[in-house]
Amino acid sequence: MANMIEQGVSVSGQGPVVVFLHSSLSSSKQWANLAAQLSEHFTCINIDLLGYGNASAACEKNYNFTIETTRINTIISQVAPTEKFHLVGHSCGGAIALKIAVEQPEKLLSLSLFEPVAFHLLALSHNENHNALARDVENFAEKLASVSQQQGAEAFIDFWNGEGFFAKLPHKIQTTMIEQFTKVKLDFIGILQERYSFEALQVIQCPCLLMVGKYSKAVSHVLSQAIAQSLKHVEYKEISSGHMAPISHPNLVQPLISSFIYHVK
Repeated sequence: MANMIEQGVSVSGQGPVVVFLHSSLSSSKQWANLAAQLSEHFTCINIDLLGYGNASAACEKNYNFTIETTRINTIISQVAPTEKFHLVGHSCGGAIALKIAVEQPEKLLSLSLFEPVAFHLLALSHNENHNALARDVENFAEKLASVSQQQGAEAFIDFWNGEGFFAKLPHKIQTTMIEQFTKVKLDFIGILQERYSFEALQVIQCPCLLMVGKYSKAVSHVLSQAIAQSLKHVEYKEISSGHMAPISHPNLVQPLISSFIYHVK
């Protein structure tokens, strides 16, 4: 039976710890089924990032990813003060997970990422193609910051899922996404303010699983491949999906993560 240590955080099962971080404009619900499966043998901590699900809103003043990681680390320490843990992240949650891995590599048993959007790495790269892609992301973030909540939510969802996707969503989901879009703008601020480099990823010594969707944006492929090349112990998997596969194709993503974590165990 799952229990909560604060709003937006559920803890279930017993055994080695697995921490789940979701994507922007989503919630911990995207990992609920996988957490339920793994909770037979693991302690699963499934976290709503600030501004999503049942978590409290993020303070817009001076927002950065350290605010997210400080909260996440506090939650983990409340459940498992001294234990190492497996870490799973998708998109923005993947970028936050990567930051945790760089800053606390000694605490990780494994790292499973689906297209972590740590776009700042491209800006700090010595590769001109990476730099050009980073400028495209920065321009997109500036566009999102300049339009209405509804226009921004639609542009963001369509960017990752294809033109017209947002318009086809149920009205209730559209409304929730529009209401939460302020946090998306903060997520981009958090992403682009990070300053660790591709070279810094070499401190991550644990086994890593990096997944990418075959039909995802070119920027995701380039970034994911560059991250994989910077990690010491990594399995790189391409699946027949897009960027939102943990939600749209859980039948393809969840078995990969589950098998990987069990193997590490």
